[in-house]
Amino acid sequence: MADDHIQNGEKEKDGLKELLETSYPLLQKFREICPGTYKHSQAITSMVEGISIDLELDVTFMKIAATYHDIGKMMSPKCFSENQLDDENMHDKIDPYISFQLISRHVSDTAFILLHNGKFPEELIRIASQHHGTSVMKYFFKQSGSDVEDHYRYKGTKPTCVEAAVLMICDCLEARTRAEAQSRKSAFSPHIIIEDTINDLLSDGQLDDVVMRLGDLQKIKDSLAKELQGTYQKRVDYAKVKEKLEQNIEKDSAL
Repeated sequence: MADDHIQNGEKEKDGLKELLETSYPLLQKFREICPGTYKHSQAITSMVEGISIDLELDVTFMKIAATYHDIGKMMSPKCFSENQLDDENMHDKIDPYISFQLISRHVSDTAFILLHNGKFPEELIRIASQHHGTSVMKYFFKQSGSDVEDHYRYKGTKPTCVEAAVLMICDCLEARTRAEAQSRKSAFSPHIIIEDTINDLLSDGQLDDVVMRLGDLQKIKDSLAKELQGTYQKRVDYAKVKEKLEQNIEKDSAL
């Protein structure tokens, strides 16, 4: 009986690993319809893998949750900036509250798609459904001019376990670091942006229902710092190099 239980567990794990194969039909469809979102999910998958190892979480389970947490965006891919071209932002022409409703529904759409597929464990679907919790969609709240934040909060459930908290933190952090890297307005500091992201979630009460040791939270921060330093390492500013070379040429010509 014990051997049968072990064998069944191994078969279940092998079945889950199938969901991460690039040839898996649902993953192929996701990549084709939402290329930007797929790339975002792959970045988060890399983040959660390191954290899962450090916290001794189920790495395969966490990688699947990260890979598929936004798959509901397939229902309306052009609603999301990562799948838009520079001149095709539909939200420029519609009311901010309508934009909020269109975007926030991707959480329930994700649950629907994963449930319909039939191969995703209920616990995994629950964790994926908690990655925004009841957070405020700040961009459209500010665009609306409203003074009632609650009108622009996701209608989901706050994370109830460490796994869901990790997914939420990584999702928020990836979006913020991507925006920071694209703007290049200031020096990129992984430690500061990690602290700011986690503190914002804590102050908004998004992690109130999660039991976590302070040591584990520090492990999460350390793992994320290593990931960001590797991904967003300091790059050469070629525009400044070119300008300096031209200045040197001008000096040499003047001699």
